[in-house]
Amino acid sequence: MLCDFTYHFLLPSASRTNFSLTIRHMATTPTPRGFDPHHNNFDLLRLFAASQVAFIHIGDELHIEFSGWLLSVRHNLDYFPGVPIFFVISGFLISASLDRHPNLRNYAINRALRIYPALWTSTLVTLLMLTVFGNRIWEAIQTSGDNRFIIVAKWLIAQFSIAQFYNPAVFRANFGIGHLNGSLWTIPVELQFYLALPLLAPLLWRGLSTLQQNVRLMGMTLLLFALSWIFVNYHDEINSVSVKLAFLIRLSLLPYWYIFMLGIILQRNQASLARVLNGKGLYWLAVYLLIAFIFSRYDQIPQNIYTSNLLLMTLLSVTVVSLAFTVRDLANRLLQGNDISYGTYIYHGIVLNLAFELGFTRSIHVFVVVLLVSYLLAVASWLTVEQPALGLKHSPLLYRGHPHH
Repeated sequence: MLCDFTYHFLLPSASRTNFSLTIRHMATTPTPRGFDPHHNNFDLLRLFAASQVAFIHIGDELHIEFSGWLLSVRHNLDYFPGVPIFFVISGFLISASLDRHPNLRNYAINRALRIYPALWTSTLVTLLMLTVFGNRIWEAIQTSGDNRFIIVAKWLIAQFSIAQFYNPAVFRANFGIGHLNGSLWTIPVELQFYLALPLLAPLLWRGLSTLQQNVRLMGMTLLLFALSWIFVNYHDEINSVSVKLAFLIRLSLLPYWYIFMLGIILQRNQASLARVLNGKGLYWLAVYLLIAFIFSRYDQIPQNIYTSNLLLMTLLSVTVVSLAFTVRDLANRLLQGNDISYGTYIYHGIVLNLAFELGFTRSIHVFVVVLLVSYLLAVASWLTVEQPALGLKHSPLLYRGHPHH
C-alpha cells in the first residue's frame, strides 16, 4: 500500500518510531463534541456534488438546450461546484478517519477499499463499451499500424493504478466526446491527498495547543492558496515555459490542496465551532449566496473561481459542513444508508459517452435518460461492489489485528 511504502522507505528507522508514537497520540484525541461519523448529511451532500458534476457534464457535452426552470437550475449550479465540495468533505472526513483509525496499514486499506473496487469495475464496463461500440477506434489503430493490445494495456494499467487521467490520442479522436471518462482526473488528486495527510498530520497538530494547531493549519492553507492563485492566474505564462509542467501541476494536488485544508481546519475545530455550525446550515447558505451574488456582479462564477477566491471557497466550505450537521437525520431518511455519490460520479461520463457515440444529443429527453441511467448504475455499483467492499474493512484477512487499532 502507498502509506506502507511511505512509512517504511521514506522515513528513517528512528523517525518511524516517533511517527508511530505520534499516530498513537492522535488516536487519544477525543471525538469532537457534536461529531458523529454516522449521523450527518455528508452522503446526501456528496450525492448533490456528484449530481452537479453530472448535470453540467451531460448538459454541456451533449449540447442540451435547457429552458425554463431547468435553465435556471443550470445557471445556479455554478455557485455549487461539485469537485471543490468533494474536496472539502474529503478533507473533513479523511482527517477525522485518520484520528479514529491511526494504524497506517489499516488507513491505506480503508482508502483503497473506498476507491478501487468501484473504479476498477467501471473501467471494465468502459472496456466492454469500447469492445461493442468502438469500431472506429479499432479501425484507426489498425490503419496506423499500432498494436491495439499494447494501447489498451497501457490504458488499463493507468486506470487500475494512479493515472486515471491518461487518455490515448486514438481514443480522443475516435470515440464519444474525446475522453472516455473525463471526471476521473480527480482520482489521482484524491489519492495524493490520502498519501500526504499521514505525513502532514504530525507536523500540524502533534502535541500542540488549539491555538498552535490553528496557526499552523491556517498558515499552510494561506501558503497553498497563494500557490494555487499563482497557478490559476499565471497559467498562460507557465504554459509558455513548459506545457508538460503546467499539465503535471494541474493534475497534482497543488492547485486544490488548500481546499482539502479548509475541510481539515473545520474538522479540527468542530467542537469549538459547534454552536455556530450545528443546525445553522440555512443561515450559512444565505450568507454564502449573498456574497457569491455580489461577486457575480463583477465577474461570472466559472468553475475555477473557487481555486482563486479564498473568501468564496471558505464560505462554501463552512456552508457545506454546517449543512452536514443541520437536520442530521435527513440523509438517513432519504438514502437509508446508501451512498450512491461515487457511482454517480464515475458512471455518468461512461453513459454520456455512449449516448454521444450513438448520436443521441441536444434533446432534453436524452439528458433525463442519461442522468437516470447514471443513477441506476450508481445504485447497482453500491449494492454489488462498493457496499460489499466496504464490509471488508472489518475482515481479519486484510488486517493485522483489529482494524480500529
